[in-house]
Amino acid sequence: MRIVWFPLLSSVGTMALLYWIGNIFNLSLLRFSFVLNEPLENGLIFDANIAILPFAIGLIVGFIVERIVKVRSKRFTNEVQ
Repeated sequence: MRIVWFPLLSSVGTMALLYWIGNIFNLSLLRFSFVLNEPLENGLIFDANIAILPFAIGLIVGFIVERIVKVRSKRFTNEVQ
């Protein structure tokens, strides 16, 4: 069960941390911003700027953690036998 949760939590946690750092320090490469403008005649206008870099880094971290967990679980099962 932990093989599934550790990579997922590390990936989502890394993404959230990077977006938080981007919003705190106003870094455009790590920033998530959503601006809701006043309603106009044609409807409601909004602007969303979402950086892709934290998403990509989060996926890479999740992949690395998955590999580490698999290697350690194999090593643990070999030691038990």
